[in-house]
Amino acid sequence: MASTAPRFVLDPAEFRLLEGLRPNPRKTFTGRVRGERLTRQKGISIEFADFRDYVEGDDLRHLDWNALARLDTTVVKTYQDEEDLAVHVLLDCSASMGFGNPPKFETAQRVACALGYVALASHDALIPHALGARVAPGAPMRGRGAYPRLAQWVLDRTAEGKGALTEAVRRFAGSSARSGLVYLVSDGLDPLLPDALRVLASRGHELGFVHVLSREEADPDLEGDLRLLDAEDGEPVEITASGSTLEGYRQNLDHHCAALEAATTRHGGRYVRLLASDPLVALIRGPLRRDGWLVD
Repeated sequence: MASTAPRFVLDPAEFRLLEGLRPNPRKTFTGRVRGERLTRQKGISIEFADFRDYVEGDDLRHLDWNALARLDTTVVKTYQDEEDLAVHVLLDCSASMGFGNPPKFETAQRVACALGYVALASHDALIPHALGARVAPGAPMRGRGAYPRLAQWVLDRTAEGKGALTEAVRRFAGSSARSGLVYLVSDGLDPLLPDALRVLASRGHELGFVHVLSREEADPDLEGDLRLLDAEDGEPVEITASGSTLEGYRQNLDHHCAALEAATTRHGGRYVRLLASDPLVALIRGPLRRDGWLVD
């Protein structure tokens, strides 16, 4: 998934593919400023909601004159309100994201930009967060015009963070961040992450987890006696890469991925796993559209 447009991260064809799409949360969240998302509250949009009896002070423009003429009854039409949605993009900046060819982090940056662009174009409140980096959350952004700021924020991040991914997710869950849609873009390489995802969901957020693995991790091509180094703490591990060792590794990886998916979907979230080498276009046209992450 090589980048072809360094400044804007995404290329023109990808922008065209994202145009007209919007985030599609399963839950209803309370907005803070007027946006383009219909809520269950009564408001002033053009989307009809219901009738109710007229009371003194109601706007006469909403009076149902047909009902008054035919039934001699004063009722007013009510409309659904429109509010924005808080969309948090959690970009995993831990050192392990720099692994692979292409690096997982490069793919994660492009996915974060794609999801962020859709939120901005929908006039939702987009807040980027860097997990594993000592960077304060960015200020909320709204509108297509804010996309260059998002792209620059993403390009300024590097995969050099230290510390457990689980702790970073728990810190976000325990913060005062407004409840909303949370896109986590990460390799998920932390055995305790499923518990942290449950905590995140319990705080009222809806989680969309884009799980990025490198081809080398998904299907390692190793042989012989090897000394592997942990990308984040430098801890060495010596292994003999035999057929049985690799088979055990693949089983453990499948088990871990299944636990992450279960922790995400148990509370209504969505999960997708991809390889860093997969085209972004395939992700958008495939799982993100097919599974309802994004809708027209």
